[in-house]
Amino acid sequence: MKLVLATRGSALALWQAESAARALRLGRSDVEAELMIVKSGGDRDQTTDLARFGRTGIFTVEVDEALLDRRAHVGVHSLKDVPTTLANGLALAGVLPRGPAEDVLVSRGGARLTELPPGARIATGSVRRAAMLRRLRPDVEIVSIRGNVDTRLAKLDAGEADAIVLARAGLERLGLAARITQVLTREESVPAPSQGIVGLVCRADDRQTRAHLDRISDRETAAEALAERALLHALHGGCNAPLGAHARARENALTLTARVLSLDGRECIEDRLGGAIDDAEALGRALAERLAAAGAKRLVDAARSR
Repeated sequence: MKLVLATRGSALALWQAESAARALRLGRSDVEAELMIVKSGGDRDQTTDLARFGRTGIFTVEVDEALLDRRAHVGVHSLKDVPTTLANGLALAGVLPRGPAEDVLVSRGGARLTELPPGARIATGSVRRAAMLRRLRPDVEIVSIRGNVDTRLAKLDAGEADAIVLARAGLERLGLAARITQVLTREESVPAPSQGIVGLVCRADDRQTRAHLDRISDRETAAEALAERALLHALHGGCNAPLGAHARARENALTLTARVLSLDGRECIEDRLGGAIDDAEALGRALAERLAAAGAKRLVDAARSR
């Protein structure tokens, strides 16, 4: 069977797609996998603040269209970019084993977050990371940055900022771990929901492709993604929400931690819930209800309406 995998064309997206293709070929000599590169709206517009795009799925819509048009069988995504409600006719059918979920600091002079001087410029394209930084270091300046990993590092090296915050998984997958100045702990920064997870989407009615994706899907990662995405969906979060969520699944148990911040970082609502791995989705919804009762929905709505 020939499977066409639709992907964005950045180095990290190609790493993800090649990893999915290798997993599909492994142990199945009858599976041929090839990549099809698609350019997303988020790739074409490299200047607009992500929170200002006015739609969700800015990095996934064109890949999804390739599936719905039957030009491709599988869409390969950074799962944190995938809306919690997929386009009609599509299904999240698998996930690869999760990479590291943490945020990391990369600074030009090798200074850690606490060592940066007052007024230092820290770049990020994430509302969540900006709120986290304002909470930890209200004396620094947060500046916006767009582009793929290589582009952001080049902007840092050119002096557009003193430091940037990125996902650890992306740097390690691209062989750039040596650039990491500091791995931020989950106490310092709760990661974005699904950070470090590669998601595999296909048409809901494509039984053969779904069977292939189910074969390579990682059970524990799938449970973590389900819990985090259920919480995000229940709180109506997205790229505009200063919301972090991280689940850890081990054997048959799962623990979910979530944090919601005000945009200025001054307000912080955090909670944790544990249960059985088979109840991952229900745990996500239950923790969202507890956070909402504590005022998290107000913070999410305020961020989305700015």
